[in-house]
Amino acid sequence: MNNSLQSENFLKLISKHLPDMLWAKDLEGNYLYANDSICRNLLMATPEEVTGKNDVYFAKRERNKHPENQQWHTFGELCANSDLIVLENMKPMIFEEYGNIKGELVYLEVHKAPLHDETGKLIGTIGSGRDITEQIKLEKKAEKLVYYDQLTSLPNRQKILLDISKKSPTACAIFNIDEFKEINDFFGTNSGDKILQEIANWFLKLDFTTYRIDGDEFAILFYDDYPVEILKHNIENILSLFEEELFHIEEEHIHIRFSVGIAKQKHNLLTKADIAVHYAKENKEKIAIYEEKANIEQIYKKNIALATSIREALLDNRIVCYYQPIMDLETKEIKKYETLVRMVDKNDQLILPLDFLSIAKKTKLYSHLTKEIIHQACNTFKDRDESFSVNLSIDDIKDLTTLQEIIQTIIKTKTSNKIIFEILESEGIENYDEITNFITQVKTLGAKIAIDDFGTGYSNFEHILKLHVDYIKIDGSLIKNIDKNDRHKIIVETIVEFSKKIGAKTIAEFVVDEAVFNMVQKIGVDFSQGYYTGKPTKIL
Repeated sequence: MNNSLQSENFLKLISKHLPDMLWAKDLEGNYLYANDSICRNLLMATPEEVTGKNDVYFAKRERNKHPENQQWHTFGELCANSDLIVLENMKPMIFEEYGNIKGELVYLEVHKAPLHDETGKLIGTIGSGRDITEQIKLEKKAEKLVYYDQLTSLPNRQKILLDISKKSPTACAIFNIDEFKEINDFFGTNSGDKILQEIANWFLKLDFTTYRIDGDEFAILFYDDYPVEILKHNIENILSLFEEELFHIEEEHIHIRFSVGIAKQKHNLLTKADIAVHYAKENKEKIAIYEEKANIEQIYKKNIALATSIREALLDNRIVCYYQPIMDLETKEIKKYETLVRMVDKNDQLILPLDFLSIAKKTKLYSHLTKEIIHQACNTFKDRDESFSVNLSIDDIKDLTTLQEIIQTIIKTKTSNKIIFEILESEGIENYDEITNFITQVKTLGAKIAIDDFGTGYSNFEHILKLHVDYIKIDGSLIKNIDKNDRHKIIVETIVEFSKKIGAKTIAEFVVDEAVFNMVQKIGVDFSQGYYTGKPTKIL
């Protein structure tokens, strides 16, 4: 056997048993050659039957065999257009072909090239194909995990970022569910998840591609270059439709409301829509539109920088306590102090709480501040005779870790009979279970309770009766002009009379001068606090 014949037989043997599909066609699309793999898996014929026939023949035959399913294709049908492309371009090319073959969706990676005879004349095409169905399925599964939300099946934040970078939308609207945390807290997270699924299904009815980009946030991209006014009008229409919807949790029917942020920007579109929706939430607006001139982004950058400063101050021991004296108006002695927090910046400048406490609350740093203040105050007064007060928020009281550390600190420093916990009257005091449990626990240890800023806003005498407080701190807005404002004087007299009847002591805040001092003393207030009595200072 000569070498050329041996090589030819060898190639035929390889072609016959190769798992990849190999074939050759003439210019009319008739098969000149097809190996076992393509014949068996895709053409459903023997090699002898394939030669000289085209794909139309096999398509008709398969449909005659399976008239119940006209969606079946042969491989050649899927590849017919790519044959023409190769012949037109006269160069090797790679394609991805897919379709229903033998009733199943099949993906193929196909390589094609022009076929020439010994003289160089074009006589057809040659090709090879590989079944990549499993690979494509894995890729699609991975894509679904990466780019789609598992709860709602909507595309997620990673997908919207990808679409923004590739498709260049003109605008973005973010829908944030109002008070979704309260829904979760009240009905449970399972019910909350069900609501999210129902909202996702509602959005799917719209003609927009909707994304779930955060726990309680959905987003829509716009590709038409609408003016901002039209965008806002469209969003208002969406909200109007949504407000007609009722959502069901067990036997309860609830309405869901959104705050919406809209951005129409070329750069950082999602970030700016995020900024707009946060602005809407904070300012209790239904819809907010991002505008460069509003300096919203600069405000957020400033807030982030301040949050970083608070965190660094905690780490560097630059959170310090000042103490303002509280005078007993009967004995004129200073036997109590209120603990006030200050932050020292890197230039040794004092920053007042008004400038950083609200940011601390929003960034979850507030509990760390509370723990630091409790630690400093307790250690300052553990060897002193005076009592001292520390402010607590409802979030502090509801945080079991913070509460446990507070109790451990006052026990360790033996200050439980000296400390007074001030609770803001307008801040969540209606949460009776958490408040009363806390009060019972610390009073058992010997601590006392004061209600702060009483007399304005949500003031409710019934709160005081239920909570069995020891001190009522009268709000400074009633005290600072009490010598000139008869209405404020009447309110303070009422609070003092009420306090005496329930056995609670009163403290007047914001006593700024002698006239105010004399007036609160005359009315019968028990204690005075303010610049006239004494400014906040360090206690060494």
